[in-house]
Amino acid sequence: MRALSDLKKLRHVVEVARAGSFTAASAALAVTQSSVTKSVAETERLLGIKLFERLPRGVQLTAAGETFVPRAERILNDADELMEDLASLRTLERGKLRIGVAPAAFVTFLESTVSAFARVYPGLSVSVSEGTVADLTQAALNGEVDLVVGGVNYLDREDMFTTQVAKLYSFVIARSDHPLTVKGSPDGAELLKYPVIMPEAGPVADRVLAAAYQAAGLSPVPAQYVCDYFPLVRQLVQATDAISPVVSLAPASLRFRDEFAVFEGVLLLNEQYLGVAHAVRRSPGPAARAFIEIFRSFLRDAA
Repeated sequence: MRALSDLKKLRHVVEVARAGSFTAASAALAVTQSSVTKSVAETERLLGIKLFERLPRGVQLTAAGETFVPRAERILNDADELMEDLASLRTLERGKLRIGVAPAAFVTFLESTVSAFARVYPGLSVSVSEGTVADLTQAALNGEVDLVVGGVNYLDREDMFTTQVAKLYSFVIARSDHPLTVKGSPDGAELLKYPVIMPEAGPVADRVLAAAYQAAGLSPVPAQYVCDYFPLVRQLVQATDAISPVVSLAPASLRFRDEFAVFEGVLLLNEQYLGVAHAVRRSPGPAARAFIEIFRSFLRDAA
């Protein structure tokens, strides 16, 4: 029997047991008496047992019926709860959303969106975790996170579907009294003579940095410092001669210029975009789709 048909027959059996007759059960279910009688008879035939003794006035459960009906009631209750839960998930009254962010510094791009999402859908639980692109994309493939937020060029894989949400502006920061500041407008080759700080993004970050060295006419050198946590990047920049590429939703703001020497349009880094990705073989659920819409809306307004 098909599942929904089975549930209907179970409901008919349970209601007959509750009402004590086919007539009363059909009235309670708002169906014809013949359909209730037919459902019960088909269930008894398929089970190979009698669930009811037919009496001159009404019915009475058999021993088998007394065993069957309580279990049937539990199955129906579970089915009803399941449908209510699914309805809640569709309307986003309940559920959870798990977001991975790589590199960790990109968490700042989520602050307004996550807060807005929580206000709109207060019944949902939201978790935000940080990690490497490799670890988080694998977590998405395994179903351990629903979405991964990061640079589109880092998330671009055949097994991930990426939605581009905003352009990112890139520039380079160094400490305010860095030797480069006496040169006025240094070129890429002069910048890359100093140690570089890069995020933990695996081979993709290595390729981006190598391309920058090659564009400047230099042999590629690995990043001396690898760090996703911007407060630590800030300290490294202030304490050393290291330079650090930075991406932002807007060109270098006064906040950066007040604290660092800022160099724009010098390193030929690939054009970068912020994106949100999910595993190709796992369609995003209602919560994930709602988050993507709010994310795009907030970043569009911020642009």
